Amino acid sequence: MKKIITVVLGAGLLAPVLVPVASAAAPVGPTHDARIELTVARTQGDVEAVGFVWLNCPGRSGQDHPRTREACADLRTAHGDFARLPGQATAICSNDGGRVTVTAHGIYQGRQVHWEHAFDNDCELALATGPVFDF
Repeated sequence: MKKIITVVLGAGLLAPVLVPVASAAAPVGPTHDARIELTVARTQGDVEAVGFVWLNCPGRSGQDHPRTREACADLRTAHGDFARLPGQATAICSNDGGRVTVTAHGIYQGRQVHWEHAFDNDCELALATGPVFDF
């Protein structure tokens, strides 16, 4: 009887040590979330206006970005590559406007994102990036 009690106590003492090691060694699956700070800087003459929002995916209403769901869908389509955003087929444009520089910095599916691009105007920006920089 003494041997059985020793084994049970020994197993009971080792279990708390084994559980954390096993859970720490478990593979962590890729996250499908994104947390990216987007900026838009518009320059006309000597004046520059800069705006920024956080894009958090999956998109949920009530977050910083006004078109979160659409922006997250486009980012997912491009596999997180801002240069490959689907953009949009048409845009209402005027002859007004100046240079627009956009940036994206953050995390997409566990990897760092750092992207910057300049467009001649808001029309080019909308056609190239769709809802992502529409804020």
